[in-house]
Amino acid sequence: MRRKLARRNIAAAAVASACLLFSGAGMAEDSLAIDTSSGPVIGVVNHGVDSWLGLPYAAPPVGELRWQPPQPVKPSGTPVKANVLASSCAQNADLGDFARAGGSEDCLYLNVYRAAEASERAQKLPVFVWIHGGALQVGQGGDYDPAKLALQGKAVVVTLNYRLGLFGFLSHPALDAEGHEFGNYGLMDQQAALRWVQKNISAFGGDPSNVTISGESSGGNSVMAHIAAPESAGLFQHVVAMSGSGIMTRHPAFGAPRPLTVAREAGIAFAKAVGCEAGDAACLRALPAKRILDVQPAYALNEFIIDGKVLPVHPSDAFQAGKINHVTLVSGTTRDEGRFFVALPELASGKSLKESDYPEWIKRQYGEALTPKVLAEYPLKNYDNPSEAFAAAVTDSMFSCPARAMNRTLADKIPVYAYEFSDRTAPSYVGPVSFPLLAAHTYELGYLFPGFRGGSDIQVKLNPLQEKLSDEMVNYFADMANISARQHHWPRFNPQSDNYMTFALPKARMISGRFAETHHCLFWDQQAIY
Repeated sequence: MRRKLARRNIAAAAVASACLLFSGAGMAEDSLAIDTSSGPVIGVVNHGVDSWLGLPYAAPPVGELRWQPPQPVKPSGTPVKANVLASSCAQNADLGDFARAGGSEDCLYLNVYRAAEASERAQKLPVFVWIHGGALQVGQGGDYDPAKLALQGKAVVVTLNYRLGLFGFLSHPALDAEGHEFGNYGLMDQQAALRWVQKNISAFGGDPSNVTISGESSGGNSVMAHIAAPESAGLFQHVVAMSGSGIMTRHPAFGAPRPLTVAREAGIAFAKAVGCEAGDAACLRALPAKRILDVQPAYALNEFIIDGKVLPVHPSDAFQAGKINHVTLVSGTTRDEGRFFVALPELASGKSLKESDYPEWIKRQYGEALTPKVLAEYPLKNYDNPSEAFAAAVTDSMFSCPARAMNRTLADKIPVYAYEFSDRTAPSYVGPVSFPLLAAHTYELGYLFPGFRGGSDIQVKLNPLQEKLSDEMVNYFADMANISARQHHWPRFNPQSDNYMTFALPKARMISGRFAETHHCLFWDQQAIY
């Protein structure tokens, strides 16, 4: 009798275990509870994606920690339900529909995502760390839907916030003399997040020896800065830089890294504007966040500071000298970058660029000495309207040709793969303007992050052909460790053949020998902008 009961109990336990196994309930609960260096966290699963939201990677940079390098998180032994995105970092609405104003100084958090089925795999997954763009002044990691990179790309995806605007990038004598690293606080935040990834990502199923860092616009500049930043060494193995070539340009060009003297002058002027004495760091730290945001537009930098330590030299000089972190690089731009930047003022003012104003816009962008040359290179007669003419000059001078120069500089030092996103039917999240936006700046984001629309309320959806192009981009970018095995599809960049993977409909394809001519690069190479 006892043997029968024992058999029944064993059988019942086996059935119960089988039911639990096939339901996935027990496994999901176990796999979503993770011990991290800052304490235990419990994730959630939604539509096949496990997520852990709002994980602190550094202490809140508030009070005495404002304008200090990121400090360690005090570990907590209490499990935390990680199911809510943390606040964005404090910001104004500086880029129209790209991001919303608001946020908080307490914002140094990241999010981790993976396919739910990944918890059943013994093999560690590639890690894809996304650093958002927004001129180093706006944006947040939570704006980017990682589902496709996690599910189709089979990557562990990390998105993060970092200090923006004056909170993240400020040089002032009173702060700089305190004995800590200074100026590039937002870049230091990114480094702290990458160190967190190295310490913790294995517990989420990720491979810390197969980390790709990627970003677009100032996020693209950020990942290129990490190639040149000594303290970023060993924190990643691959880079996907999207529209990140502004880091090649030279001050006073828009988006160029700022010499320390220039950054410090801006910081001193900011302190005077808010009524703080020259040596009074306490006054600066006591300022209400709103006061800083109100004053910020006149003094904020939109690029990194060449501070001598975090960024020892101009990144272009580091690239040229080979003083870099040796990683694999995918570097690309969009075919019509500049149209985004011409659309924003038109949307803000309700007025399109007039022919009579075109020379003045060129002068403001390039200075008096270059204006006659640029007008001759981009005459209005070659374009349907002045907006398209100005946008073409911006595309070529700020993005396409600096990117080509960057690729050429690095091609003999590290593996470089070049691309151009050229789907000129890409959906737009920016309101209608008087000219077609085509493959504008940021318009490739929806191909990696489904439905990306920044801070706008416009629904963005890819058509079936665009979805196939999206599939190709995700498959290439999500696991960079395998890109060298696909040389027959996407060979390394060769300066002689000028070869680019072109992400365009109906499918991606390699094109050689056209990029420089299309973007007037022989002209821009001679203008000493980069």
